[in-house]
Amino acid sequence: MEIKIIENKDNKLLERKEIEAEIYFDTATPRKNELKEAIGKKVGLNHDFLVLRKVTNVFGTKKVKVLAHGYENAETLKKTEPKHIRVRMGLEAAEKKEKAKKEPKKDAEKK
Repeated sequence: MEIKIIENKDNKLLERKEIEAEIYFDTATPRKNELKEAIGKKVGLNHDFLVLRKVTNVFGTKKVKVLAHGYENAETLKKTEPKHIRVRMGLEAAEKKEKAKKEPKKDAEKK
């Protein structure tokens, strides 16, 4: 797997690094965990605080374009990234919504 960093921007306002990269691979498309580890090693960030915002497969090639955000600690990550992104990356558990059980209508009430 070969990684080419296109842009590595330091966003001081949100306390994160915004990384844009292209990843070339030989076999099947790498999993998100593998992408996080590879980008983290290349940039020098802890992959636990790295969030993949967008992963796009380039049609007809063995290349993936990635947009990632890297943080220094978990607190900054939790207050900045939306909940659905944290759940998707496995950093937070999803809350299951219970559907309200509807009681069947009785025919006697209609008459």
